[in-house]
Amino acid sequence: MILSTIRASLYKLFTLLIRREIGSLGRNAHFTYPIYTHGLENVYIGDNFNAGNRLKLRTFNSWNEQAFHPSIIIGDNVHIETDCHISAINSIEIGNNVLIASFVYISDHQHGNNDYFDILTPPIERNLFSKGAIKIGNNVWIGEKVCILPGVTIGDGAIIGAGSIVTKDIPSYSIAVGNPARVIKKLPHS
Repeated sequence: MILSTIRASLYKLFTLLIRREIGSLGRNAHFTYPIYTHGLENVYIGDNFNAGNRLKLRTFNSWNEQAFHPSIIIGDNVHIETDCHISAINSIEIGNNVLIASFVYISDHQHGNNDYFDILTPPIERNLFSKGAIKIGNNVWIGEKVCILPGVTIGDGAIIGAGSIVTKDIPSYSIAVGNPARVIKKLPHS
């Protein structure tokens, strides 16, 4: 009992420290230590947010003399499990009531555009390149070890199966699985 009270107090203190750096943070936010961040001033999170251990939440205003205007916008009632990585140089929007399982990777960019000169340059030294923003709708469930790549929209009510790699848009109210992810079922909705 005492240990859980101490742990809860530490998590509240940790969340207060994050609140000082982040663009905005809604009510009842809960971050679990540790969290790895960069560019929190470009991150906006709604109410009732919950993040598991080892969340990587990063935006980059610049890289190798490139300038960016990134944003990560996360809606209300979003729950992110452990060991997830969300990174932006462009824009990532996550809607309301989204559940993200463990080990999920969401990035709107990559190191280089895969031309001949990039291949001759070490990956960490390549310029960052984005093929477009990522938009995840409301009431979406993203399974464990999913990768969501640049320029993708996932519609409302979609389910992305564990281990999927999302390279193209997924329509609302559908289940998508695989590498690359493809729709295997349309869900009934009103």
